[in-house]
Amino acid sequence: MKTKIFSTAIVLGLFSLSLAAQQPAGATLMTIGGEKVAVEEFVNVFKKNNNKDGTPIDRKSMEEYLNLYTIFRLKVKEAKDMGIDTTKTFIDELAGYRKTLSQPYLTEKETIESLVKEAYDRMKWDIRTSHILIKLEADPSPEDTLEAYNRILLIKDFLNNKATPVGLKKCETLIVANHKASKSSDTSEVYRKLQPLKNMMKMKTHEFAYVANTTTEHDSKIIGGDVGYLTGLTGQGFPYEYENAAYNAKVGELVGPVRTSMGYHLIRVTDKRAHKEIRVSHLMLQFKRGMTLLDSTQLKARVDSISKAIKGGADFNELVSNFSDHKQTAKKGGDLGWLAVSSNFPLEFKDAAFEIKTKNSYSYPVQTRFGWHIIKWTDERELPSFDSLKVELKAKILQDGRMSVAKNKMLQKIKTQYQFKELSKSYTEFYSVVDSTLFMGLWNISKAKGLNKPLFKLLDKTFTQEDFARYIDKNYKLISKMPVKRTVDALYKRFVDESSMNFKESRLELEFPEFKLLMDEYRDGILLFNLTDQKVWTKAIKDTTGAKEYHEKFKNHFMWDDRLDASVYTCRDEKTADGIRKMLKKNKSDVDILTAFNKDTAIKVSIESKLFLKGENTMMDVIGWAPGVTQNQPIKGKVVFANIRKIVKSTPKTYMESRGLVTSEYQSWLEKEWVESLRQKYPVTVDSKVFDSIK
Repeated sequence: MKTKIFSTAIVLGLFSLSLAAQQPAGATLMTIGGEKVAVEEFVNVFKKNNNKDGTPIDRKSMEEYLNLYTIFRLKVKEAKDMGIDTTKTFIDELAGYRKTLSQPYLTEKETIESLVKEAYDRMKWDIRTSHILIKLEADPSPEDTLEAYNRILLIKDFLNNKATPVGLKKCETLIVANHKASKSSDTSEVYRKLQPLKNMMKMKTHEFAYVANTTTEHDSKIIGGDVGYLTGLTGQGFPYEYENAAYNAKVGELVGPVRTSMGYHLIRVTDKRAHKEIRVSHLMLQFKRGMTLLDSTQLKARVDSISKAIKGGADFNELVSNFSDHKQTAKKGGDLGWLAVSSNFPLEFKDAAFEIKTKNSYSYPVQTRFGWHIIKWTDERELPSFDSLKVELKAKILQDGRMSVAKNKMLQKIKTQYQFKELSKSYTEFYSVVDSTLFMGLWNISKAKGLNKPLFKLLDKTFTQEDFARYIDKNYKLISKMPVKRTVDALYKRFVDESSMNFKESRLELEFPEFKLLMDEYRDGILLFNLTDQKVWTKAIKDTTGAKEYHEKFKNHFMWDDRLDASVYTCRDEKTADGIRKMLKKNKSDVDILTAFNKDTAIKVSIESKLFLKGENTMMDVIGWAPGVTQNQPIKGKVVFANIRKIVKSTPKTYMESRGLVTSEYQSWLEKEWVESLRQKYPVTVDSKVFDSIK
């Protein structure tokens, strides 16, 4: 009854802008209380709801719809005159809808579609990479960036056997200078950055794995920088830029430096294979905490024995059930489900699984950090079609870091469209007014008092230092704590980007007529809902006095059909039924019958006694409605009969018996009375010539 679906659905949704009126655009179809309604407004909504397939317009249906539309406009007129559209609740609600409706206009659709297809194409391949990482903080200083870049270049030169002492000295100079600039007395940071480079320069080998083990600042150093396989969106936690470089590289090629949010990478693709997913089961002998060397030796001998038994034809499922320590899978034959090379399993496990040559064959015993495994390949499957994955991939991409690609393209288009022009670099004046109090939540715009120089323009709108100060005050929590200059730079970039996007959003009604019409319909729909709720829905529920008066006045609207005053006896057997019949002849009550037959918790009879409507009891409907005791009927192993006392003719329902119907009818009555009062308050005139011109 009170569902927020704007009843003019009628008033909501997307619609065609094609008009079919012979009058000039903007011709007035009707006036409501002196307010003009253009013919286009009516035609758009009518065609959306009644003429979607383009068939000729039925005149009668259009006249009926004009009446509905007139009622709708009367209610909206009343809501506006009451000021509902100026309340905070209304403004906030409409703003929420607007934010949702505006998103398609603020998204680079073509870029997103391209990213979806790119992700699918990459899912066809599994690419294994190793990398060397020199880390960078989020929003690093130019000095940190330069230092990290030179370190990664030296490592690349070493891998290519081109590193020189001059290159090492340059890195040392940058590291030491940067350390002094930060005014830190902790020399261990200099050692941490410089010593791996010195150690590298002394190495006799230029093999990637050894160099990674010495220099990388990533957890993969213990395994020579190997980070496993990438498969489309399954990027092993690596940024989109890393994925791009890997998928565009050849096997064995050294790529980089590649800049990502993590820092600078040197990447080597070590394997590329067509994507494959297999279903596997395993038998696992688990490593126990505190195992001795003897324990380990015995566990290895045990797994070798089981492997030998499998090769000799022993039943794998039975062995899993009896010996596997992986309790989650032991009861289902060791089934682990589908496995891809990008799955979150130990590398040794995946390598062994994909080395199995044929379905229903087994791996050799393979050791992981969890224990010993014997793996069985049970099934395989191909990558599903693009169409079947498209929606899922798009949803993932909208939540993925690669959306920054689409966002940046959109920002470029916005800045070009609105002739973005930076007027000055005066945002740098905030270097002296922003201090450490910002991160304590104590900074406020009074510290930027007097700063009001222009910063940049979008069309004829100028954004000033004062605007930037307000932005800082509201959004400083979005930036991690770092030196003041970098904080201001990062906030200014966000300020420019968000201002550009907000400027675009503010102009949607000007640039997209269909968006303006859609927002008008949402605005009117919310007004209609709120006022109807106030005047009809909630009022009918809360106004019990008015509802009762309505019920009393229109009792004949809420009548019972004819009913039977009867009792239905469900008996355990014929003997019980006969006993009850005898008691009925003696005019005994149902209470007497229950007392006589249901003793010592033994239930011999159950009784349903009430006023029955037609259709409520099949037995009585079949035998006919006539007073008296009916014949026994066998139903579900029981003996059933009825004592029909009398037929109760139609009578009015009480208010409580008909409350739901009364409320519904009372609502209709309230709405009818309300509409009549609106017609009196706001005279309606329709220009018949304009209406007749609609085709």
